[in-house]
Amino acid sequence: MIEKDIDNIVWWIPFKKLRNSIRNYLLEIKNINIKLENVENNINNKYLVLYNKIKKTTPKTNIDFIEIHLAEHCNLNCYSCSHFSQLAKEKYYDIDIFKNDIERLYELTNGIINRFHLMGGEPLLNKNCKDYFYIVRKYFKNSSIWLVTNGILLPKQDESFWLSCQKNNIEIHPTKYPINIDWEKIKQLCYHYNIPLIFYNNENVEKESRKNVIDLYGKMDSFDNFLNCGLATNCIALNNGKIFPCGISSNIWHFNEYFNKHLEITEYDYIDIYKTNNYKEILEFLSKPIPFCRYCNITKWHGIGKWETSKRNIEEYTDQTRPDQTRPDQTRPDHELICQDYICFYNNLKYKKLQPMYEFKEIA
Repeated sequence: MIEKDIDNIVWWIPFKKLRNSIRNYLLEIKNINIKLENVENNINNKYLVLYNKIKKTTPKTNIDFIEIHLAEHCNLNCYSCSHFSQLAKEKYYDIDIFKNDIERLYELTNGIINRFHLMGGEPLLNKNCKDYFYIVRKYFKNSSIWLVTNGILLPKQDESFWLSCQKNNIEIHPTKYPINIDWEKIKQLCYHYNIPLIFYNNENVEKESRKNVIDLYGKMDSFDNFLNCGLATNCIALNNGKIFPCGISSNIWHFNEYFNKHLEITEYDYIDIYKTNNYKEILEFLSKPIPFCRYCNITKWHGIGKWETSKRNIEEYTDQTRPDQTRPDQTRPDHELICQDYICFYNNLKYKKLQPMYEFKEIA
């Protein structure tokens, strides 16, 4: 109810004082209703946040989708790439290892994975890309298989590639970058071979850049990061027999190698598909934070607007305004000094209390 409606209700009342009194009363009711709606919305939002956090820490019934790099490097040079592909050297997923990993994954999951994202880097840099399609489809007959690409090399693919896409029911999901690509030709090729072409975001939306801030000191709160991260368990990655809950932990080795850093990946940051016993263990692992979560400063992740190219400097991944933030669950060095000083003080105090009771003589 707006003020105009209230005026339309009370206008006929002949006594001005009474009319104004009723008008004010109705306005007060209106304001109370607005406050109640705000409270209700606030409660619903908090409930939704809590629900999503509970959902995230509850093992799922199966993996929704899993990402696999067919090529580590890329033919684009994106600012602050979350897969560090602009920093990566030329490297491909060895096809024999890939076959063994997919077969083992099938044994563990009985084929119950909704979707595969074959990507990179840029997957089409792998000249044998089409052969990987046959391997995944051989074992996962009911799963969706997406080829996630920037589209640059699609017009250059020969007929064997398109036939492999057709026979293995591959969906092509390109990301649209603000670069010159003949999308009409790509659409015609996909139409000719009856292959779904579905833009990863939206055909009318061009890729924008984001800054993914990393805490080089590893002082962030792992649990909070895990609960609030949009990547954790939503971008599960398979890399040479190991499953990671996100692409950043899976690909941080490119960052370490390029910048000569040592952001640590331990055996607790992934699950080895050749050492685990069943699907349940994988799903339970994916519902918990990993030690590596302490390196992501997700509160500082943000979009920077238009797509930009990388200068390959470490500042693309760091935030100089918070160099010394400490995890709440980590003892700070200055706290340790305080504790040591207190212990010395306490010991001296005990000594002074005991001194009148006992005589301490130097031994000659």
